[in-house]
Amino acid sequence: MTVKELMLDPITRLEGHAALHAKIDVEAKRYIDAHSVAGMFRGFEIILKGRDPPDATFITQRICGVCPVPHAYASALSLDMALKAPPPPLATILRNLTIAAELLYDHPIHLFQLAGPDYSAIIVKKFNKAWWSAAQLTLCEYRDVHGYTTIADLMEALNPLSGSLYLYTLKMERFSRKLASLLGAKHPHVNTFIPGGVARTWGASEAAQAFSMLLTLAGLSKLLVTVWEDLSRFLYDMGYEDAGLRPANLIAYGVMEDHETYDASYANMSKWGEKKYLTPGVVVNGELVTYDLKEIHRGIREYVEHSYYEAWSPEFTTDPEGVSLDSNHPWNKETLPSPQARSWDGKYTWASTPRWAYNGAIYVLEAGPAARIWAPALAGKVNFTCPFSEVKTGNGVVRISLPETRSEELPASLYDAMEVEWVAPKIYRNGVKCVNTIERNKARAYNHAYYAAVALLNALQMFELIKEGKLSVWKEIERPALSFGAGMTEAARGAVGHWSVVKGGKIHRYQVITPTAWNISPRDPEGNLGPIEEAVVNTPVTEDHGGADEWVGLDAVRVVRSYDPCLSCTVHAYIGGRYVKHSTTYCLTP
Repeated sequence: MTVKELMLDPITRLEGHAALHAKIDVEAKRYIDAHSVAGMFRGFEIILKGRDPPDATFITQRICGVCPVPHAYASALSLDMALKAPPPPLATILRNLTIAAELLYDHPIHLFQLAGPDYSAIIVKKFNKAWWSAAQLTLCEYRDVHGYTTIADLMEALNPLSGSLYLYTLKMERFSRKLASLLGAKHPHVNTFIPGGVARTWGASEAAQAFSMLLTLAGLSKLLVTVWEDLSRFLYDMGYEDAGLRPANLIAYGVMEDHETYDASYANMSKWGEKKYLTPGVVVNGELVTYDLKEIHRGIREYVEHSYYEAWSPEFTTDPEGVSLDSNHPWNKETLPSPQARSWDGKYTWASTPRWAYNGAIYVLEAGPAARIWAPALAGKVNFTCPFSEVKTGNGVVRISLPETRSEELPASLYDAMEVEWVAPKIYRNGVKCVNTIERNKARAYNHAYYAAVALLNALQMFELIKEGKLSVWKEIERPALSFGAGMTEAARGAVGHWSVVKGGKIHRYQVITPTAWNISPRDPEGNLGPIEEAVVNTPVTEDHGGADEWVGLDAVRVVRSYDPCLSCTVHAYIGGRYVKHSTTYCLTP
């Protein structure tokens, strides 16, 4: 067997600094090994120790300027619990709308500026010549909606900096940020999220403006779904099913609380978690294991055997209900950096290794939009109809009805009402249901429609509360001698959790596990590969522009980008005192 070794460092068109070490079986044209690498240290947990708890909501947003609201949200949820401050109903709805605005801007970035160019004409013409020939002859099923006749036309529209889809979605991302700024007082790094509610009064005029903007963004959802349905079908026709293939082992914390149920208590975590508008869940081999948020929370583990950290000493043996607490649970974890030389058999990354424990087994789970829509599709807990939108879930299906959306920001082809339907993929390998690169990208488009539908419902609920004079947006916090908080929600890239321990009125311990930490994690103590590593292995090489000596790792990079990694969320600070020489090879960035 002839083996080609690649070191892709840095991988471009993602947030932060990621690298991939991979090996290819040249004769089989398949990847046979992979190590995913996060290249810098995160110190936010250390920064927060000893601080006043409400500071965390503002400081942790600075983890990332691309997705600050999920960190604000997770931090606020964690401190709601720790400081015994359930927010009033209007505050819960305003939080929901703010994170919806961010998610509605963030997914188009991935689909059209980050991952999208991997399937653009400029890339496909050069590296996948057979695809390009087929694309010119393949009609788009949804051409009357998105306006592109052939797949080749659609690929031209994805060209970076010049393609019509690339440029139009940039404009609409700015529009979404305006909505986030209206709701959060500014964006990025909103000013309104605080423990116990939001720091923003709200009235009918602001509500009407937000509702109008949400209608426009619901129209944008129609574009995302139809573009990625057509592109996905083409990629399946090209035999790209095995790219990024791994068992459908997924984790989602759910997002957007029910304003009538959420009380921030640990005791009722299962109850209010079930009522989230995007249901939490753990899926193993494509089947739902649980949608109980407290059960998901109790199973979280974090390991550092292959990461540049030292082991820590656990402090707590039970959770607030007296249930045994594992030494590797986030409430027990402490961040102890230990930089050293990279070893592929030892420590090779600053990313830690999150895993989920259940019934004596440890599961390698991926976070992201596939998990976020798969869980409610199986749980069947979300079913609502309002005058402007509808969502029905169950039996592995999510049906979303979007309203008529007439706006000067939208082409006329997106005006009509539309129903879209996501169906859990039926991709099997060795009898196991799987997820792949195509489905990760496509799920983002359907997620966009899901958020828009829920946000329209929440906006109508907001009008009702304003009409009834229920304008309170904050509850006074308490300061227990010792308390615990768990804030579990969703960023665009997947499940994000903030765990806090407050002692003597100050932050005693604080831990953040981001979605990219799940996805880019290295091997665990049992030797299991992390999700990205596992997804790269067995991915086919489709490059047909030359021999093995000319392969640049395009298919591996497509797999990595399908996870939309955010490395600044995973790792954050550089410890100085040494000179670092870094040779950069830019890969596949037009």
